[in-house]
Amino acid sequence: MWFRAIFRRKRPPTAPGRVPVSSVSGRLFDEAFLRRMERMSLQAQRTLRGNPSSGEHASRRPLPATIFSDHRPYTSGDDLRYVDWGAYARQDHVLVKLGEAEQDVNVHLLLDASRSMTLGTPPRLRLAQQLVGALGYLTLAHSDRLQIVPFGPEAARTFGPAQGKAHAVAMLRFVEQIVPQPDTCLAPVIRQHALRNPLGGILVICSDLLASENLEAALRPLTPPRWQTLVLHLLDRRDLQPELHGPLELEDSETGQHLALTLDDATLASYRRRVAEWREGLARACARRGATYAPLMSHWPLEQQVVPFLRARRVLG
Repeated sequence: MWFRAIFRRKRPPTAPGRVPVSSVSGRLFDEAFLRRMERMSLQAQRTLRGNPSSGEHASRRPLPATIFSDHRPYTSGDDLRYVDWGAYARQDHVLVKLGEAEQDVNVHLLLDASRSMTLGTPPRLRLAQQLVGALGYLTLAHSDRLQIVPFGPEAARTFGPAQGKAHAVAMLRFVEQIVPQPDTCLAPVIRQHALRNPLGGILVICSDLLASENLEAALRPLTPPRWQTLVLHLLDRRDLQPELHGPLELEDSETGQHLALTLDDATLASYRRRVAEWREGLARACARRGATYAPLMSHWPLEQQVVPFLRARRVLG
């Protein structure tokens, strides 16, 4: 159905295999923004499983800890620092204090780098790069493990797994240099990534979702409690309110297919209705699989609108 594709006015083609990237290159943000971002963190669910030896996220693992929540009998090899000597004096039993230990988590950032993401004012790919760069920086700054996976028809070269703030510069450089791909196959990429990472974690998908067929089936292996999935749907103002009218020849931004039609008021009203139904369907598919669906407009300033939006959705805290 044509409303599912973003079309643009026909224009002279670029050289085969080349996609203009000047509009999405350059520095993503300055150091002052990153310092302000460090005051926040990704909100991880306690059901996620990570490494209790590092990290800042609360877990449900009852481990020996100084903050008491329960007891268990002492066993050979337990750290004597966690013995409850008061209980031993009262009951003549050696007990170890248990508490909820902090842990790190695995963070997976999947970035749609298809040609349609280079469209929009500003390009959706630019906002996607900023989002992935900011979330990746938070991940490294708070000692979580990070993977970044740009994808088109298949997953491209991956950044990570990496852990620690020392990798931040290399991570930002990687994100800035992502090259747009001809098209995308979202569902197979998601399924393959889930199979390669059975331990789960936080997974964020940044995409315009134009290739969203079988999205619900692709999200099936990413359900809680092992996974915490966030689907960021990047939209341009003209996706919702096209500025086209009259007789036109349109060209699909990814496939190159042409469509001649006349856009009148009735056709545009039908388009807007179908787009609303499409977005509602995506939100329902995500909800059925325990994923959070969050639509973002590409013209929203990152710090002034996108970050507050994600904090309101309890993605950031």
